[in-house]
Amino acid sequence: MITISKNLSLHLLLLFFAATTFHALHAQGFEGYYRYPDIHRDRIVFTAEGDLWTVPVSGGVAQRLTSHPEEETHPAFSPDGTTIAFSASYEGPTEVYTMPAGGGLPTRWTYESDPSVVNSWTAGGKVMYQTRAYSGVPDFQVVAIDPQSKSKDIVPLYQASEAMYDAPEETLYFVRPAFHRNVTKRYKGGTARQIWKFAHGASEAVQLTRGYAGESHHPMWYQERIYFITDRDGTMNLWSMDEAGNDLKQHTEHQDFDVRYARISEGKIVYQRGADLWIYDIASDVYSKIDIRLTSDLDQLREKWEEDPAQYITNAKPDPKGDKV
Repeated sequence: MITISKNLSLHLLLLFFAATTFHALHAQGFEGYYRYPDIHRDRIVFTAEGDLWTVPVSGGVAQRLTSHPEEETHPAFSPDGTTIAFSASYEGPTEVYTMPAGGGLPTRWTYESDPSVVNSWTAGGKVMYQTRAYSGVPDFQVVAIDPQSKSKDIVPLYQASEAMYDAPEETLYFVRPAFHRNVTKRYKGGTARQIWKFAHGASEAVQLTRGYAGESHHPMWYQERIYFITDRDGTMNLWSMDEAGNDLKQHTEHQDFDVRYARISEGKIVYQRGADLWIYDIASDVYSKIDIRLTSDLDQLREKWEEDPAQYITNAKPDPKGDKV
């Protein structure tokens, strides 16, 4: 007859509890680094681990939509929410693709051989993207492609990016110059982004963000106001203005991490702040973090053997005695 001491029983119970807790936590997923969010009603799509994921606005465990080794970025829901346009480098250059919002085979739409970055959709179902493929100088222009007819329309602006139409599709709101990949705090140099608008039939575009030399970008039209990102208070936050560039209002007051990317749908703005996604409700004037979890095999963290590590050496310098490099 085998007897088990009280101490051993306690240890076995603790081990069982720890194992059960570990599996429960693992089943709930883990936090990731979330970028390029877009929103359609109660669904969000974003990039993490170089792939596209979708999750409810309420948060929870996200569903992975893509698994290609290359990176998918800048996803955007179609107006009816059934299709996602995005940019990916599957065949080399970054091109525009679409796929069903519930997952499926991506379809390639551009062959520009120059980075083509998805901006938004028009109400009529065209995909707006920015590229330098048609510019005589190295500036981004906005192009609209119709997935039904495959026809392209180049917006007659020699320098435009981050573009979005208003609901009537009469005025295009955009940024110039393009993002310079400089994330210096409170940058006020000559390449700071500014928001402009271009109305159909107008002879030229009009700058809306005036009187501030710093950055203003990611314009989002909603109910005759333009919501955008700017660092006018020292940190990138969500602000808005009327269609003439007046009546400025601040909506978020983050003091540490900048708001980096934002998209809007039916009065709700999803945005990236730090490694997390947040949601701002215009009607209630409330913003909060979305609790998102990923379930993944974390292949990018797996230990890998490298037969020729020297191929990755880009710079070498020996110490004064020549004993170490």
